[in-house]
Amino acid sequence: MKFRTIAAFLTIFVGCQSLLTLPGCSSSESARSTAQSQRNRPQNNNTLWEGKLDDRNWKQHWGIRNRGDWGWENLEVIDDETGKFNQIIRVFYPAGSASPRVSRREERPIGGSQFYADLGMEPRDRLRLSYYVRFSENFDFVKGGKLPGLFGGRGNSGGKIPDGTDGFSTRYMWRRDGKGEVYAYLPTSEEYGTSIGRGSWQFQPGRWYHLEQVVTLNDPDENNGRVRVYVDGTERVDRQNLTFRTTEVLKIEGLFFSTFFGGGNASWATPRDVYIDFADFSVSDN
Repeated sequence: MKFRTIAAFLTIFVGCQSLLTLPGCSSSESARSTAQSQRNRPQNNNTLWEGKLDDRNWKQHWGIRNRGDWGWENLEVIDDETGKFNQIIRVFYPAGSASPRVSRREERPIGGSQFYADLGMEPRDRLRLSYYVRFSENFDFVKGGKLPGLFGGRGNSGGKIPDGTDGFSTRYMWRRDGKGEVYAYLPTSEEYGTSIGRGSWQFQPGRWYHLEQVVTLNDPDENNGRVRVYVDGTERVDRQNLTFRTTEVLKIEGLFFSTFFGGGNASWATPRDVYIDFADFSVSDN
């Protein structure tokens, strides 16, 4: 009897010792590893909205506004063939397409899509936007193009510089060779948007990237606004001392889904038919 008791004790003891080396076991080493992997991520996330796409009324769930939208013929919701997500948004860019301005002026095809979505939320002074993006395998970055970001007020773009009371936007851009940045329309911008963190990360075709954009608005009488960007969980941009507004009435209102090649002329146009996939949109207050 004593032998069996001792054997059982040794089995349990050895088993526990072995488990300490496995992922997820309680040990100081695994705890340090977890802490290290999380140190650059925004903390205390509180999810306020998730961009569900598994309903025919998804546009209503997103709170899409009846202004500033175009390119719906280039956007479709499809199943993700990889199984990573349930449904994704796929946006098409026909060969020769660039910005809407170029399309109108030079009678080129419309590429990309755009809409404003308030997400059914109350406006806020601080918000984190999260989503995944993937460029098609044959994607040519050319000179650059726009990707979704946050907005307030009129969500200024297209050379319309905000005055501190009417709006702002913080879309992303891809640049030549896939270099990433935040392309913000601020009261301090000149002629067009302000480039923030250009080249701090680089996109490549054919793989998913997780983008997180944390925007903190400034106090109206100070230039203490801030933009942070995390790519696949690693901080790539932290720009401080920004001015978004001159009145506390102006706040972050939602998602500015805006994507196209360009650019103010045809030199920005895509040379071939391409697409970009978007997935798992969410916003948090953190």
